[in-house]
Amino acid sequence: MLSRRALPTLLVIFAVLPFLYILAPLLHLFNGVSKVTLSQSFSNQEILHSLGTSVIAASFTTMAALVFGLPTAFLLSLRNFPGKRLIEALLLLPMLLPPVVGGIGQLDLYGPYTTIGSWFGNHGIALTNSIIGVILAQTYITSPFMILAAQAGFEEVPKELHEATKVLGGGLWNRFWDVSLPLTKAAIISGTLLTFARAIGEFGATMIMAYHPYTLPVDIWVQFTAGGMQEIVPIALVVVIFAVCVAIIASLGQRKH
Repeated sequence: MLSRRALPTLLVIFAVLPFLYILAPLLHLFNGVSKVTLSQSFSNQEILHSLGTSVIAASFTTMAALVFGLPTAFLLSLRNFPGKRLIEALLLLPMLLPPVVGGIGQLDLYGPYTTIGSWFGNHGIALTNSIIGVILAQTYITSPFMILAAQAGFEEVPKELHEATKVLGGGLWNRFWDVSLPLTKAAIISGTLLTFARAIGEFGATMIMAYHPYTLPVDIWVQFTAGGMQEIVPIALVVVIFAVCVAIIASLGQRKH
């Protein structure tokens, strides 16, 4: 039986272990990496092209999440209604399903030989193996992040403010734009950064929908299958550094709000 004096120490150990678990594989992978290797990573044209593809696609994915996710989150936050729990459960599916399944489903709907895919293809727009395919895949997988984060923020807005807006003649748009959005900045910023970061790291659905052009995760897989562990170290360095920068920005954004 542990003594009461040992319990605080055990609590600290349990709190530290997750950080060690997260950092240990990365530190081991990059052990012995020289400044020359780091410099070469950021001057490698293939890596820079993959990074550019990932950032551009993730930016459009995040904008789509803001445009479509915020109204969804706002309306879900207003009141309970029959079927609300089912809708919320359906919105979680992209997080619960293996990303590859989402990618296969999208390929079956938007592929070049489908009704939708062939129509766009006949008009010169490829929905697969293009940056549009990357955006479609990323958007499908990341769609819950903005909705969940924003909905939690919208639900914290006092109901009295909504009632006061209605009494003063304000409609649904005023309650959304003038009342809820300004009071939900922290949640929206958090959702935005989570969506962007998750889009950068999306692999499974992207590999199915748009193997080309390479995103960073797909490029890592290609290099790993072609040359083994040593080949992926430079590009993995870029991914980790980029992820750390996004995490720091997210942390600073939350502190300011």
